[in-house]
Amino acid sequence: MKNIPNILTTVYLILVVLGVIPIFTGGDALSGIFAVALTAPWNSLLSSLFSAPGNMIMGLLFVVIGAAINAAIIYYVSRWIVNRLSK
Repeated sequence: MKNIPNILTTVYLILVVLGVIPIFTGGDALSGIFAVALTAPWNSLLSSLFSAPGNMIMGLLFVVIGAAINAAIIYYVSRWIVNRLSK
């Protein structure tokens, strides 16, 4: 039961990596939509704070930062839930 936070966080990060792969392999303008959806709302917040239209490096940086924040939230919330249920 104590491995659940690690498993959930790992699955989330794998999904983010799978969402980033089409950015490099696809030529479509919407190829990064899954990565953006998985890192919401942080990607949108960072994009509006630090405007860099058309800059792929900044967009990927926003995805990485958003994924890190969401992964931390998933880990700590699921760890809190597991600890509450195990008592």
